[in-house]
Amino acid sequence: MLGSLLGFEWRKSNAHLLLLSKFIHPRTLDDFATPEAWKTVLGEDPKQAIKRFLDQGLLMQTDLSAQLDYKFKAVELKKMLKRRGLSVSGHKGDLIQRLIQADPQGMKQAVAGLSVLICSEQGREIAENYLANEKAQRRNVEQQVMEYLRQRKFKDASIAVAAYEVKQVFPRGMGIDWDHHDPDHDITMLNAIFDGKPKILALLNESQSYTLRLVSGMMYLWGTNQGKEWLPLDFETELAIDNDAAARMFLFHAMYRVNIANYKRSGVKQVEILAAQDSCDECKKISGKRFTINGVP
Repeated sequence: MLGSLLGFEWRKSNAHLLLLSKFIHPRTLDDFATPEAWKTVLGEDPKQAIKRFLDQGLLMQTDLSAQLDYKFKAVELKKMLKRRGLSVSGHKGDLIQRLIQADPQGMKQAVAGLSVLICSEQGREIAENYLANEKAQRRNVEQQVMEYLRQRKFKDASIAVAAYEVKQVFPRGMGIDWDHHDPDHDITMLNAIFDGKPKILALLNESQSYTLRLVSGMMYLWGTNQGKEWLPLDFETELAIDNDAAARMFLFHAMYRVNIANYKRSGVKQVEILAAQDSCDECKKISGKRFTINGVP
């Protein structure tokens, strides 16, 4: 195992740095009791890595207040207060302090055997530096991908995202083989996003549409429904819907067109629309209706 190798330097392991960062907020060893995924990326049992953090003073035991905060929900704390005839008003921290002041021994018994760990000052510094570096790297890749989209270099954009995911401790997406990512489907989708426009967005001018297409392309490539971070701060439209929703419409319209094209190639003659619970009102209106493929643009 990596952890037992002579001279192993965990600080050069992103998996270990990511694990340490999990303790910026209180956690217990049981949170990593059966994590085969963690064991795979660490090259050792996560409990062994956590013990090393403790031995090096990067993690420490939390105090009684943090233990109670970790173990009990506010509603449970209020029940404990009521049993003691105490006030249940205030924030969770207030409830905890009231219980400790009224019954310190009882509170110690309530968390007996519970070991809650948190980063020490040194550990937090290391973890936060790691997270800041990761955020900066992600931002740099996003900027490069956005530039590729502006130049309609869709293959390059797809490959850049895949290359980023390969380097992650836990790459995005279940079962996606980013090492052998085929950009062809991404290219098809991005072409559909940049060449199409849903009728509901007809009032948008070309500049507005182009900006939303860029955001839609980023949302698609990065697998998210939120695109505010990629919009100019002063971007506005005359639409009654928010910008994220408008960008999603470009994405959904592209998915629709690509799917219809695939259905036609497969010989499918008819489809039924089934709207999800969180679909927009327009989609819900046509939920359950059937459409002939040849009649769909």
